[in-house]
Amino acid sequence: MVLVSLISLFVYLFGAYAYGAATVLSLREAAPVWGRRDRSLRVQMDSAPMAIIVISTVWFVLHTLIEFRNLTGGSGRGWLDLGTFMVFLFPPVIMHTVFRESTCDGVAAPPIYRHLLRGMYVLSPLVGVTTIAAIFDVIPVPVDIGPFIGLSIGALFILASLYSTMLTLRVRPAAPTAAQHQLRTVMLVLYGSLALVFAAMMWLQDQRVAGAILDRVARSSPLYFLVASVYFENRFAFYDLVVKRALLLLMSIGALGAVFALALPWLEQLPAGAARPWLFAVALTPVAMIMPWLHARMERWLDRIWLGREFTPVEAVKHVLAAMQPATDEHMLLSTAEAKLSEIFGARIAVLIGDQPPPPGLSIESEVAMPSPLAAQPVRIAVLRMPGMRRILSEDLALLRSLAGVLGFMLENLRLQRKRQEQDLIAQDLRLQSSKSELKALRAQINPHFLFNALNAIASLIHTDPARADEAVEQLAEVFRYTLRRSDSEWAPLDQELTFARAYLDVEQARFGQRLTCSIDSDHTAPPPQVPSMLLQTLLENAVKHGVSQTRDPGRIDVVVRTSGGRIAIEVRNTGPGAQGGGRPPREGEGFGLHSVRERLKGHFGDNATFTLIRDEAAGITIARITMPDARVAA
Repeated sequence: MVLVSLISLFVYLFGAYAYGAATVLSLREAAPVWGRRDRSLRVQMDSAPMAIIVISTVWFVLHTLIEFRNLTGGSGRGWLDLGTFMVFLFPPVIMHTVFRESTCDGVAAPPIYRHLLRGMYVLSPLVGVTTIAAIFDVIPVPVDIGPFIGLSIGALFILASLYSTMLTLRVRPAAPTAAQHQLRTVMLVLYGSLALVFAAMMWLQDQRVAGAILDRVARSSPLYFLVASVYFENRFAFYDLVVKRALLLLMSIGALGAVFALALPWLEQLPAGAARPWLFAVALTPVAMIMPWLHARMERWLDRIWLGREFTPVEAVKHVLAAMQPATDEHMLLSTAEAKLSEIFGARIAVLIGDQPPPPGLSIESEVAMPSPLAAQPVRIAVLRMPGMRRILSEDLALLRSLAGVLGFMLENLRLQRKRQEQDLIAQDLRLQSSKSELKALRAQINPHFLFNALNAIASLIHTDPARADEAVEQLAEVFRYTLRRSDSEWAPLDQELTFARAYLDVEQARFGQRLTCSIDSDHTAPPPQVPSMLLQTLLENAVKHGVSQTRDPGRIDVVVRTSGGRIAIEVRNTGPGAQGGGRPPREGEGFGLHSVRERLKGHFGDNATFTLIRDEAAGITIARITMPDARVAA
């Protein structure tokens, strides 16, 4: 019986988590969970399916507490047991849900089913109230109350199962999909099985072990319907999160239980006192060490085997980036993106620009959009509805949004490069100085190595420091946003440049960890001076590439800004072996970033601005220093 109780406890805990998460997410989405995902049904909550979820949540929480109490030696009856009489709410709500499901496509059910539903809404609560009143001796009962409760509950659920089975067989959708047909078959099996279980319980009340097992199977039945409903018809897109997190929770409890089972006899011998809790914590060190690995393996296994995901988010981004980098025009880029996204998601994906419709004869299952800052048109990645397609769930949509951002970034980079080429041709034809147009696309590009390194750092932080990983993702997004926002603007306020520098350095700190220390010190006042945009980023990238990353020793990057008399001095100091180029002009093919800094300063300010790169061997630092006038003063 202890084994039966432990298994039941885990099942109840799983059900409480799954239904609780479904309740929260359903309220957040403001859409029916057991109802179909038609847009017309998203305007209001469906009361019957929502009631099933809320009642089931409370039901599993109550039984988790009761089973826990029983395993700890408590046997007295109390308010928890009284709460289980909410079981009388299930039959009418189940019937109501089946009724709504059967008639939601405009198919009318015979009037008798509506009358039976109304009758159950009266009968089941009435039986429940009568039972509670009999327990408290409010009304006399001529029979033993225990068998009466079991018989009444069993009879009500058998009636609900028969009603659901008959209505499901009687009312069929006009053109059922394969998933709907599978779900209908599974639901019929579940209704029949539920009726058989309650019938067996009514006949096996004297069989202690068999009755206890059947009783717990019956009490767990809402979980079977939840899993079947969401799996076969994808009734809500976030069930992957619910199921995965619930299974990981159970796995954690199982691992902790196994450790305690092995170590508890030894732990009980530990001396009492202030050190005892900490000794217990040390004993759990192996669990703390192996748990992230177990979670990652379990989650990957669920993604591959259950949800059909062959790529992790980091692998997917790398896969798409590697395929798109050779693209030389927009058509090639979009075609490559569609092919690789279809491969990643196991569904047909279309990349649409602006209001472009899907291919003829196809409709959109779901889509995500990313505003395109240069073209003023959204880039839409649409999942097209196809027979037998893979289910697109919440984590898939999150990954799709991330890849939409990557694609939008690559698309704008391609457009910037094309625009730069056009400007170069114009500049050559007119024999004008072309440094400004030549460098325009450069300012909008982030080194691919920086992106790959940042993604790898974030991937490693997800399992070791999730909070830090979230911060790194936010900072990486800020770097991309600022890069695209400033890609078409030659000037930027100094405070925005420093904010971008902080985001860039935060991403690099996520990559290098304790190996990198950064600081930004500026004495500028409002209103901030105007400086050439993305100029500081070039110096920071150079400091990381040729300084900090070239040594395994702890490194440091300091940004110091001083303003005085209408002039601005910007210094980027970094430790390490030294930056490429030194104080000499770069050789052909090297140091283009620093060369571009000199050319831009010369183009804007002539001889009124300087750029120097100094190596202090004694201190072991390299100093990149820019002095220039405030753009407003220079104008």
